[in-house]
Amino acid sequence: MKRFIRIITNRNFILLLAIVLGLSIKNIGSWIKYFTIPALAIVMIVSLAQVSLKEFLSFKKIIKPVLYMIFFNYIVFGLVMLLMAWFLLDDRQLWTGFVILAAAPPGVAIAPFAYIIGADEKFSIIGMVGAYLASMAIIPLAGIIFIGKNFARPLDLLIVFIELIIAPMVISQLLVRFRLEKYILKWRGAIVNWGLFIVIFAVISLNRNILFKDIKSLLIISLISLVSIFGLWLLVNFLLKKIGFKTGLRKSMVLAVTVKNSGFAAATALALFGEKASLPAAVSSIFLI
Repeated sequence: MKRFIRIITNRNFILLLAIVLGLSIKNIGSWIKYFTIPALAIVMIVSLAQVSLKEFLSFKKIIKPVLYMIFFNYIVFGLVMLLMAWFLLDDRQLWTGFVILAAAPPGVAIAPFAYIIGADEKFSIIGMVGAYLASMAIIPLAGIIFIGKNFARPLDLLIVFIELIIAPMVISQLLVRFRLEKYILKWRGAIVNWGLFIVIFAVISLNRNILFKDIKSLLIISLISLVSIFGLWLLVNFLLKKIGFKTGLRKSMVLAVTVKNSGFAAATALALFGEKASLPAAVSSIFLI
């Protein structure tokens, strides 16, 4: 029984299952996309319940990690990804998907990964949460610059922000305030993984025909994802070693430059721009696994 529980709560098993089922099941119907936002909202609540926003009362303590996270996650990662997409793709929907992915906040996986690999955990978490708040300004700005003034209706964008950033933060802090987070944090991994299962399964299944028929686009998206994640990991890690960054801080920067919230990007692109625009985030998540 314990072995079975370990399997069904294993991140790699769950997300690979989402990919396999998404590719295997035909005619899933567009209704599945309506489950992505609620699933991701639950993931966000559980992930943010480990952080108290009291940490953000001291400006001096938060400014450095937040600026580092914004620089590596949005500017370095985002520009590398968008430059490659600009030169290699001529599909507007896929370009829109890459813009949303580049402007999406850092992945919530940064927090547990920071603990696992011995990064500066507090630095990573503060930077991640600060970058989430910054994303509400960065996403519209990136959309206007790279897509156009009418890239999304303001009300639709506001609703997404409320559902995926503002409401989860408020609910998570209520859980922390009333000390209820301890009841869900022990199941955090399973809740996060199965929530992401719904998002990835929906995106893969809705793009099933494109994945099988447009092999060229799939290969280009895969190449961009490979370079953006593994290429930047190797390059940034090498450069920060040469500069002399302390080990914990260097590992935090490597996480910042490689871990995007592809679930957020996929759900946002799916809600605002349609199935095809969500494909870059879905493929990126496969490489991230």
